Amino acid sequence: MHRDMTDNITRRGFLGVLSSGSLLPAMAAGQTFSSANVPAGSRDLWEWVRAQLVLDPGLAWLDTARCGPVLRAAMAQGFRSRERQSGDFAGYEAAASSPASVRQRLAAVASFLGAEPDDLAYTSGAAEGLGTVARGLDLQPGDEVLTTTHDRPAAVYPWLLEAKRRGFRVVQLPQDGVPVSPEAIVARFEAAITPRTRVLAFAHVQTTDGTVMPVRELCALARGKNIFTLVDGAMGPGLLDGRLADMGCDAYAASCHRWLNAPLGTGLLYLGREARTRVWPLTARSPAGWDTSDRYGIPSAPAGADGMPEAQAEYGCLSQFQVPNQQGIGLAIDFQQAVNKARIGARIRELASYLRQRLATLPGVQVVTPAHPSLSAGIVSLRVPGREHGAMVQSMAEEDRVAVGYVAQGPVLDAIRISMHPANDIDDVERCVNALRRRL
Repeated sequence: MHRDMTDNITRRGFLGVLSSGSLLPAMAAGQTFSSANVPAGSRDLWEWVRAQLVLDPGLAWLDTARCGPVLRAAMAQGFRSRERQSGDFAGYEAAASSPASVRQRLAAVASFLGAEPDDLAYTSGAAEGLGTVARGLDLQPGDEVLTTTHDRPAAVYPWLLEAKRRGFRVVQLPQDGVPVSPEAIVARFEAAITPRTRVLAFAHVQTTDGTVMPVRELCALARGKNIFTLVDGAMGPGLLDGRLADMGCDAYAASCHRWLNAPLGTGLLYLGREARTRVWPLTARSPAGWDTSDRYGIPSAPAGADGMPEAQAEYGCLSQFQVPNQQGIGLAIDFQQAVNKARIGARIRELASYLRQRLATLPGVQVVTPAHPSLSAGIVSLRVPGREHGAMVQSMAEEDRVAVGYVAQGPVLDAIRISMHPANDIDDVERCVNALRRRL
């Protein structure tokens, strides 16, 4: 993110505009956060965090797994950046879209995610990255892609579409009951792998029941069998702390508009160096990354020859006009680091633990999220036998102003999904539990 386009956020400035209820605070765009502006005390801290988000104060938003509220600063910054983009397109492009500028922004993102700048490309979200990999891998008739019945439609349907076109097979691994341990999950995948398995595609955090998958162990299993790994990281950034380079996956498709609180429609695709040799670009606007001659018969320049990060040059061309949103990712990362990632994670888990305790007091409620500490984070899904979960979720939103998710995934799972954010508090949890109680 370009510091010459930024101003400092002050706590007083944010809390001052909060009382106006404006979606676009009356302040300069493109700010940055620092730890000096963050309250030290726990109570003040989380109230301050909530004040930074565009969120209806009368709404208990417990559906971050669907979409998270956007930082006020990122929204204001995006508006002002688009003003500059429209007012002087050539000047803005030269300042913000040059290879050096893109590399600078991706370097900050890469440091936060534990990757190299050349391994990252901007996308509109995890769905775009997942589709890019599904369409870009050379798979043949008879090959198999192993995924699960609990993966999101956006993660499975690209494979099903390509399977119809190219004749390979998609195997959706079932999950019997609630996962009890990481070892049990790995054993289930290992038993499903065949000599025809070419791709292992699974979620970092399952959207259905909130299971945090043992990514490193599954990737190690696949790597030992020369199987390509694609991780759906829609629920990862901002919720879980971890280095992409340490996970061992070939590809990771992330969304930034959930727990990271960046603008809606922002994401990243991670592709390691070796993986980039196996995945064709989805769209090409230049010869970068091609190993043939370009349209004029002149040998093509390799990706990154002009200083543009390699993965961005090959897979990120659709994002070239989304620089204002991309700057919002940098601002969201500043926010995470100022508050402290470990502290955010601990707050989310604390709220989820309290929610579990309160749900245990409700008769008939069945929690379907794993209890194992390494398999759960900020999502708690539940079932109420004999009740229509969709109708319950709708009435809770309309009558109680409590927003939770409804998971309807065919015969696999029908449940209510509650996802915690550090901006939530005990009152939000109590409102949710009481709203559920009234419907039992």
